[in-house]
Amino acid sequence: MVKRVTIGDVAAHAGVSTATVSRVLNGGAVTEATAIRVREAVTRLEYTPNALTRSIFAGRSSTIGVVIRDLSSPFYLDLIRGIDDVAAANDSLVMFANTFRQIDHEIALVRMMDEHRVRGLIVTTGEGTDSRTRHMAENGTPCVIVARIVRDPPQSMHSISLNNVGAGRLMAVHLAECGRSSVGVVTSGGRPSQIERTAGLRQAFTDFDLPLPQDAVTVAETAKEVDRAVGTLLARAHDRKRPLDAIACTTGRLTIAVHAALTARGLAIPDDIAFLTMDDFPWATALGITVITQPSYQMGRRAAELVVEHPGEPVSIVFEPTLVARGSAGEKRWP
Repeated sequence: MVKRVTIGDVAAHAGVSTATVSRVLNGGAVTEATAIRVREAVTRLEYTPNALTRSIFAGRSSTIGVVIRDLSSPFYLDLIRGIDDVAAANDSLVMFANTFRQIDHEIALVRMMDEHRVRGLIVTTGEGTDSRTRHMAENGTPCVIVARIVRDPPQSMHSISLNNVGAGRLMAVHLAECGRSSVGVVTSGGRPSQIERTAGLRQAFTDFDLPLPQDAVTVAETAKEVDRAVGTLLARAHDRKRPLDAIACTTGRLTIAVHAALTARGLAIPDDIAFLTMDDFPWATALGITVITQPSYQMGRRAAELVVEHPGEPVSIVFEPTLVARGSAGEKRWP
């Protein structure tokens, strides 16, 4: 077994102390001749500095912690890419953790990030972790909440979010402009983003004098619950004698399940029923699905920049949604 080269080996090869090697590696003051000998020894011995030891002396690691609530959502793919690009440009590793939407697991993971003394923390978790995250922020760790606004004072955490009311309004306006007037909504529950998007939908349809009935919104927490939710919406509309001509889905992670539930019932999109959803994903173009996108890559970059820049005052940034029309809302017939 090959023995790992240590800082002592470098010091012996260069004829200096380990403290001198450490100063050279960390940009400390030494003579140019000494620095050259140490760097030559590092190169010859292929020495890899111990980042863990360095973080112990610094009191904080160079790792950015990222706690993701549910990687099944297409929103997170570009978000993670944006975070990673900024981290790489700033000599930081990224430690990702997926909570599978389990609150206890979320809290435990945030605690573990604190114990590892991460350089900064980016989370997409629910409000159940805010107390622990706020504790980290108040102790000097830059913390960024993504996908929702932090409303409770004292505000010590940064936030990156989407104009969710605007996203809901954009959905409703587009459907109305495509001539759709009997709409069902599939949402995924009580997250602020879901509540706000649904509120935006309701407001916009009311502005068009097409108010959504109270029972035109149904909840599906998981993909397995979607078929029941879609069936319920269709049945309720039939009972009102106003068959649905459109379904809007307020969360990207349920898109495929909603699409499958409609086609399984023999409903052609958009001829029988229009469909649009949140967040883009690779198959959306092939399936011709109209989506409301959020700039997740830019949101990820900005979140990581807030960690790196570490502004003293909390920053709250709201991004705007964008419509990408592909035909599933009936755009060809309603230009």
